[in-house]
Amino acid sequence: MRKNNYTAKTICLASLMVSVMPFMFGCKSEEAKDTGAVTTTASETTTEATTEATTEATTSETTAETSAASVVPAGFVGKWKCEPTASDGETDTSFYAMYIRGDGYFSMYDEGAGNPGISGYMSNDTGSSVYCRFNQDDFDVPFCWTIETADDTLDYELTGDVLKLGHNDVWMTFNREEAAYENTPEPLDELLTIDIPSEFELEMEYNLDDVAWNPIVQKAYSNDKYGYLSYAIHSYNEVDCLRGYGEKADIEGDISALQNKREITIDGETGYIGTMESDDMPDMVLVAYVTHGDYSFEFRLTNYDEQVTEEQTKGFENILSSVKFR
Repeated sequence: MRKNNYTAKTICLASLMVSVMPFMFGCKSEEAKDTGAVTTTASETTTEATTEATTEATTSETTAETSAASVVPAGFVGKWKCEPTASDGETDTSFYAMYIRGDGYFSMYDEGAGNPGISGYMSNDTGSSVYCRFNQDDFDVPFCWTIETADDTLDYELTGDVLKLGHNDVWMTFNREEAAYENTPEPLDELLTIDIPSEFELEMEYNLDDVAWNPIVQKAYSNDKYGYLSYAIHSYNEVDCLRGYGEKADIEGDISALQNKREITIDGETGYIGTMESDDMPDMVLVAYVTHGDYSFEFRLTNYDEQVTEEQTKGFENILSSVKFR
């Protein structure tokens, strides 16, 4: 296999390539009486009401700020490796690893096999527990825990670089390995959906930085006759997710490099589509870029041995029209 010059996560012959068949493819105050009683004027009443309203507003704002700032403790963020055995003394947890982002996104997975375990979002830090919403596509719960629903609470104890997570009084202990995961993107399938023609079979999936425990950032599909179809996270928070994770992405430069460039609308976002050469063959690759929120995405279509045709371009655009951002 040979990597394409345009991305570091590419597949054989022409990297992230695609080719498709031509058919493929939304107050009134009262006068005070001298009765010896305490009298409150309209002005005093208004002042008290204003003060009360201001106090309530300030309290509300403070609560909101506290809630926003307490998604997960700062010490959670990073990559973690689990100790060999859970606190029940029976469950093997040696193969588990986990990473947690500052926004609460987490993934606990089988580090050796690369298989998913549980993932989703943590929130509502109480100082001893966090509420979790689990991704049902990755829901292989550790044997020692009795989690059966899409949301539940995990207890925790955080001491320096040691994090204990518990459920039903059984604890898994993790030791910190790395801390810099603020710019780790969410998995590709949690960011968008796309209708892949049935003629294509899933060929490969690429993880961020080629490390199995990282989220999948690129998918490629193949067809013996029509070539490769791929789509990927180009960058997140302006950090490159393809050529070299951690480097600053140059989405504007990549767009400028397109030949025959023109605008294209992808799920309400303005993107750009154009051609590139491959194996010294001009206009062999169709590439589209689009930005949505903090993410930019890349889509590719390639012929094996010749320039893409007008019909293939239409087919590729039909696939792009099926994209829906989550």
